[in-house]
Amino acid sequence: MYANKPWLKHYDKGVPETNEYPQVFDWQLVEQQANRYPDATALIYHGARITFSRYVELNKRVATGLADKGIKKGDIVATLLPTCPAWYFSYYGVQMIGGITAAMSPIWAPDEIVRALNQCGATTIIALDRFWPLLEKIKDKTPLKHIFLSNPTEFMPGVISFLGKLTKAKPVKAPPGQAAAFMDLTRYPPNPPKVDARPDDTVVLYWTGGTTGVPKCAELTHKSIVANAAQNALWNKAFFKPGETVFMTMYPVFHSGGNAASHMALMHAAALVCLPNPRDLDDMLGSFSKFGVEIFVGVPAIYTNMLRHEKFAKTDFSRLKICVSGSAALPPELVREWEEKTGSKLVDVYGITEGGPVCIFNPWGQPKEQRRTGSLGLPITDVTAWIVDIETGTKEVPVGEAGELIITGPHLFKGYMHVADETSYALRDFAGEKYLYTGDICRMDEDGFFYMVDRKKDMITAHGGFHVAGREVDDVLYEHKAVSMAAAIGISDPDPAHAGSEIIKAFIVLKPGYTASPELVEELREHCRAKLAPYKVPKEIEFRSELPLTGVGKPLKRALRGEVHKVAGQ
Repeated sequence: MYANKPWLKHYDKGVPETNEYPQVFDWQLVEQQANRYPDATALIYHGARITFSRYVELNKRVATGLADKGIKKGDIVATLLPTCPAWYFSYYGVQMIGGITAAMSPIWAPDEIVRALNQCGATTIIALDRFWPLLEKIKDKTPLKHIFLSNPTEFMPGVISFLGKLTKAKPVKAPPGQAAAFMDLTRYPPNPPKVDARPDDTVVLYWTGGTTGVPKCAELTHKSIVANAAQNALWNKAFFKPGETVFMTMYPVFHSGGNAASHMALMHAAALVCLPNPRDLDDMLGSFSKFGVEIFVGVPAIYTNMLRHEKFAKTDFSRLKICVSGSAALPPELVREWEEKTGSKLVDVYGITEGGPVCIFNPWGQPKEQRRTGSLGLPITDVTAWIVDIETGTKEVPVGEAGELIITGPHLFKGYMHVADETSYALRDFAGEKYLYTGDICRMDEDGFFYMVDRKKDMITAHGGFHVAGREVDDVLYEHKAVSMAAAIGISDPDPAHAGSEIIKAFIVLKPGYTASPELVEELREHCRAKLAPYKVPKEIEFRSELPLTGVGKPLKRALRGEVHKVAGQ
């Protein structure tokens, strides 16, 4: 049944089963768009418009500057930036000289930043200047040799003239010789050295828990990024008008989904990408009205929060055509309300960092009465998906039954950096091809639509679309002197504004001599706050005398999740 690809008959008109993918680098695709639409706006940042020609010029200037500092092919450049122009210029500037961007989250805790820098071996970092005090303390504990600091006001109106003249930017507060200003890189001539790059070269690293929950660096290549961007463009091409379409996402660019969505729009559609503050709903809603956003990508909680916001009723959604939601299941009532009040269409998408990330998408042409509520959608162009047995991963599961989702296609990642055993576990041979074993428990109906059932992997979907490896929270809890055993799981967020998201609940067995108390709960939370990003800190902590265990004595999290779900359903 799977080999017959039943999903193909439900593709929108014009979406092909297979496609040829250009053997080029993604920065070259943006350069091609700049040649076609030099005066079209590529980025909008707090009202400042950066044209495609200016965008490519700044990419090249940054590349030249980095090369002058000694960064070369294969070197890893970490970024500690939110969604801002500096991130885009860095991402492509690093690419142009054959470097690798390590996309780090600016909301990580200090211990997480140190661990990540050592894990990937980054010798250079481009960070917000507010991180300088931290970087000054930790740089000698990491491989860092070069630090460039950026201020979020640098590319706002009045700070930089887009005719080429750089004016005043807020000064970087770092001693001379220890860190440089990112703006200094933009003063180099736009003439980066040529490098012998190849499509299979790693271009970006994203941290992910994979299927085992242990944080590691997933390597995406030029080939996988270009292919996935093209696959997305083919699926959504009816809604893009090159050089004119306005695109916006609340996903941060250091997230594989945010990067893929925005660069797909830039590379293959020459779209205008609006860069709002994803944590500021006023700014986001204002962008719909000011810039006429036509395509939006978010998570269920963002759609819910916008609907409930006081400015929603005054927002102009007249140009909004399509909306995409990922990371968590879309409640049917949310879909109905959003579509009725905005006049746009809202559908689910399934993605995974190791899959480029987009793998399964709902078709846009489905009539409302035929829509598969709760479905993840169909495998996109050149993606083949199967459901296999959970125990061995070698046997096809009958249509309609649950099993592990596995995926193959031109968009798959290269592997996990320095972790060969994890790579071989995630990428395995099946039916004569290399498949990504996603760790997600799904089912497929007779028409080829896929549905999420549960998760095999130890991952939690927090508010904002962030994914948290429960194992990572466990490890921090185990460092506390009172903890004998810990198991962190995701449970449904009770806040209606966070529909589809989860909060972290930790089950803890205390060591002899320690007693459960509200004071100990707060102490454990404080311990976690010092070592984890805020969204990874347990919201609920429950003490128990014992936990259900696996055959080898580890906490059986599936049993805990089932227990919680059963109670919630009573």
